[in-house]
Amino acid sequence: MKKQTQLSQTKMEKELPKELAWIDKTSTALDDIFKIPATNFRFGLDPLIGLVPVVGDFLGFAISASMVLAIVRHGVSLPVLTKILGNITFDYLVGLFPFLGDFLDVAFKSNRRNVDILKEYYTSGKHTESSKYVVWFAAIGFLVLLAGFVGGSVYLTWQVLSSFLGNL
Repeated sequence: MKKQTQLSQTKMEKELPKELAWIDKTSTALDDIFKIPATNFRFGLDPLIGLVPVVGDFLGFAISASMVLAIVRHGVSLPVLTKILGNITFDYLVGLFPFLGDFLDVAFKSNRRNVDILKEYYTSGKHTESSKYVVWFAAIGFLVLLAGFVGGSVYLTWQVLSSFLGNL
């Protein structure tokens, strides 16, 4: 009976492979590192970084992109990658709106969601590396698309600031 309890506890403790353990730690730092005393409310560095216009959102994206590249290198299915990329895209696009994006970072916690998706995937026994080329293609396509979003954001910010400062 004791072995069965230990086995079920081990099954319940969903962990990432050793090569991806840094992703869990980074997600904790970005989404859950601080706790407001006398509450269960937690937040991380992501909303604080996001307070810096354009640069903060880009930095958050760069960290998420490095996680995606590590995940793809380790092997992941296309549906799992699609969910993760959807969370990152949503986080980045809403983050472009001042303060709204920062509140969303506190509530949505896209990095934590992505780690939970990965843990479920790796512990479910469905992990295969068969679709590696398709996954690489999807990841690179996503990064190019998001780089366009970042470039567009920088360009629009530059245009707004130029027109505002030009009117002074």
